[in-house]
Amino acid sequence: MEKIRIQKLLSALGIDSRRHVEEAIKNNEVYVDDKLAILGQLVDENSKIIYKNKLINQKNITTKKYILFNKPKNLICTNNDPQKRKTIFDYLGLKEYTYSIGRLDFNTTGIIIVTNDGEFANLMAHPSSNILREYIVKLEKPLSDEDIKFLNSDNVILEGKKSKQKVTKLNNLIYSVILYEGRNHHVKNLFALVNNYVINLHRKRYGEFSDENLPIGKWKEININKINAIKDKLKGE
Repeated sequence: MEKIRIQKLLSALGIDSRRHVEEAIKNNEVYVDDKLAILGQLVDENSKIIYKNKLINQKNITTKKYILFNKPKNLICTNNDPQKRKTIFDYLGLKEYTYSIGRLDFNTTGIIIVTNDGEFANLMAHPSSNILREYIVKLEKPLSDEDIKFLNSDNVILEGKKSKQKVTKLNNLIYSVILYEGRNHHVKNLFALVNNYVINLHRKRYGEFSDENLPIGKWKEININKINAIKDKLKGE
């Protein structure tokens, strides 16, 4: 095995996503051969790697796992919660280390992917992939025609950055929102711009995955052929 960057290796082994590995390195939580790791450090199969106080056994390659989950309310999407709230990983009964692609808030329901495939997670989460996200939103009060026109214009600025979305009225209080990015509290902050409040938020679609035939609280394994096809598409192969 030739030497590769440590964040790429740990991602390939299913330990964590590259971004999280990089954060761990910056926080001095990664050691290589008993010395603090540095970003971009080259390693191989003979390197002794300790990640967040755990010795990584490179020979024990993790079987890749891909789960499509329709998340219910009152679950957190992080592996550890200081407030001791139940996580999606507790709910799914997962023993191995996995992580979610695209987090959802504690009280938000909807489609989320759980995996230990760092490459797939990076491809799906990277802004250049332009992954479609569709949300169904229940608001406190109806939007005016002017509100909808503004939200669908090129004049929407959130936290100093343009936000492009398609808002469609489904009925008096229910709206569809399509985005191609996933900022923190994006949808809630969007409607706050027009002095409205999100009462209920559900993610209906994430890329090629939807909640069709998957009730809230249920999950299913994703076919590996579909995963490989998506990888090839995102990598332009």
